[in-house]
Amino acid sequence: MSYHELPDNLRNINAINLYFNNIVPPIPNVEHLKLLDKYEDLLKYPKFSYSTIENSKILHFIRIFLPLFTIIVLGYPSRTRTGPNDYLVEVNSRATMERRRLYVALSSGHKYPHTKTKSKICTSDECLRTASNLKYSIDLSVDPCDNFYQYTCGKWPEEHPNHGWWSSFSSFTTISERVAIASLNALTANPSTSNEPKALGKSRDLYKSCMDVDAIDELGLTVIYKYLKRAKLPLIPNLFTKNDEKGTFSFDWMKTETLIKQIFMMDVFIGFVVDANIYNGSENVIYVGQLYQRCPLPSEDKDDNFEELGRQVTSNIIKYILKEIIVNVTTEQPIETIIQEAVDIIINMTEYIQELNANYTNPEETEEDTFSITFENLQSRTDAFLGEARPDIWITYFKYLFTGTNVTIYPETDLLYTTELDIQYLLRILSYVLGTSDVNIELYMWWATVYAMIINTSSDVVDYITRQLAFYSSGSSNVVRSRSLECALLVNNYMGFAVSYALADQSFPNKTKPKVERMINEIKEAFVQHVNDLNWMDKETKKVTLEKSKEMISFIGYPDWLFEEGELDQYYKDRDWYSEPIEVNAFNSFSDNAINVPMAILNYPMYNLGLEVLNYGSIGAILGHELTHGFDNMGRKHDKYGNHVQWWTNKTIETFEDLTGCFVKQYDNFTIEGVEGHIRGKYTLGENLADNGGVNQALTAYKNYVKKFGEEPKLPGFENFTNYQMFFIAYGSIWCESTTLQDLQNQIEYDEHCPNAIRVLGTLQNSYDFSKAFHCPEGSFMNPVRKCKIW
Repeated sequence: MSYHELPDNLRNINAINLYFNNIVPPIPNVEHLKLLDKYEDLLKYPKFSYSTIENSKILHFIRIFLPLFTIIVLGYPSRTRTGPNDYLVEVNSRATMERRRLYVALSSGHKYPHTKTKSKICTSDECLRTASNLKYSIDLSVDPCDNFYQYTCGKWPEEHPNHGWWSSFSSFTTISERVAIASLNALTANPSTSNEPKALGKSRDLYKSCMDVDAIDELGLTVIYKYLKRAKLPLIPNLFTKNDEKGTFSFDWMKTETLIKQIFMMDVFIGFVVDANIYNGSENVIYVGQLYQRCPLPSEDKDDNFEELGRQVTSNIIKYILKEIIVNVTTEQPIETIIQEAVDIIINMTEYIQELNANYTNPEETEEDTFSITFENLQSRTDAFLGEARPDIWITYFKYLFTGTNVTIYPETDLLYTTELDIQYLLRILSYVLGTSDVNIELYMWWATVYAMIINTSSDVVDYITRQLAFYSSGSSNVVRSRSLECALLVNNYMGFAVSYALADQSFPNKTKPKVERMINEIKEAFVQHVNDLNWMDKETKKVTLEKSKEMISFIGYPDWLFEEGELDQYYKDRDWYSEPIEVNAFNSFSDNAINVPMAILNYPMYNLGLEVLNYGSIGAILGHELTHGFDNMGRKHDKYGNHVQWWTNKTIETFEDLTGCFVKQYDNFTIEGVEGHIRGKYTLGENLADNGGVNQALTAYKNYVKKFGEEPKLPGFENFTNYQMFFIAYGSIWCESTTLQDLQNQIEYDEHCPNAIRVLGTLQNSYDFSKAFHCPEGSFMNPVRKCKIW
């Protein structure tokens, strides 16, 4: 029986993954969860942040095409309700019985390491669940000293096959899927009380409007027409109407550029954003430069077949949309000929902009490369590059951009923030646009605008695009998510706090939050121990480093005001959190010296694993990772107030830079079979430092925990393993995934995070504690003679 032939009550992958095999009872209320209704997309919009898993699983091609859905999830089915959905957080009695029966199977078969001791066994539901999960992940035929990732995760892909919804399927994804269903149930439920916040009601209205396919289909493509008009774009591009036969057509591309930015927050040619000044976090400044979104086609250095597939998919989509919109147009040439001309123009312009971005992008560029420049000076450099005076360019752009605001531009004194590479990009993109016909510029901007909206139009159009992109990313267009689930995810994206209100457990502040706060404090204490023991950092720098760690703020779970009457409705007017509680992620905000740990990530299989050693090895390492970001190659440049200043001594900075060279060289040597190129050690340096520091601090924190509270029981079926071995197994297991060579290629080229396997291998190669725990011979793959360490 194939997956698609499963009965409705078993189609939900979350149910299949949640515990193991067939132990989870059938999922109720699945009428919205049919797998193959036809209004899907497969994608989520990447968040650009210093997070543990952000950006690492989105295909490059998709980043521009469907910036709609950020998967935001939470592990609680209801704020107050109990009933048929309790399987999400409660242990079903039948599942408990089955897990206890599984104990015998878990207790046999371990070939390594045979440390026979009589110890107490943890038989709680959490321990049994964790034991079963690890049992079906670990590959005991692999020597842990040869490849610990394969040892820990060797069976994971077989037990957790990627069903096609994602480019990669991981432990994080299992949380996302499980709780996405809970979000769906919350949005389709009737109001529980008359006192529910208005925001929650609006989130349900948004869901209903998204699900009203009949109304959406009736509107069809007409919904995009008014936005084309607002952006000063025609319904049908000039290329098709031939209004420029005498060369008299003119198009104010800069006006349209700024209108598109105002309406869609999208850059077409010029990158622009207002953000905190890296040198003074108390003020906002203007940053200009390259686009903040990538071009849609694969890069020129990808596999030829993969690049050609991306170009063909792009061509198919453009042709399809043009045929849907360009109707009843009389042309001298066959319409197919003009459509092909339009496709060629759009693809050629896209490729040029992509190449320009690539030529003037340096992944190793640092914040020190950012400087301020006046409007007047930027204009002077522009005039010099173009070879003619065009004094209207930049002042016109920003006057257009700030139309309707109280912002006044003073070209002689007002500052823009940029880098030299960004300026080189701006000069060349301006030269390119000014040298391209207005007909072609209008067509390209028309296409960018239409495509930004097309995914919200008729079901036939959405279905075609979705399946084209699915075929590009996975080679199959048959597996897509249900409309109901996509609509729930869309609501999560725009109104995540409202959904959180419906899902969050009100006992969290008294039950889970104190435990996580304690763990963070213990990890901070471990960091203090490590800093005090450092021999490469001078006393002056140690003092300010410890001050920064002490002042680091932690946002855990959800804000206290979430359940205060009236506060949720005010939230969308005045935000003060960096992510919503249902984000499966953790963040470090340099500018605020803060760690954000949303409640979603504080769920199985990242947390609540039954033993503290497992919690420290999983969520503890993630918390340590985020803390270390505050002191990595970027974080160490921000003081305790979040300002970008030099607050370390020159001697310590020089030594730090020398030590980072060890990590760069180590990770440069990693390659993946079947994937071109190698890991870029310098580009991934910040994440690698955070991974290594996070594990070290979490382990030290656990050692301190044992000193305070004594040794813990054993995990059932893993009695022959020491708890320190289980710490590293827990760490390795959170990175298990089912992925593709295409996705791995994309990660190596564009992601500041290493692929998951490399994250495990690189980190543990540097751990003396790991080699000691598993008795790895010196010189073995997992215990190289040379190790790298900073934190």
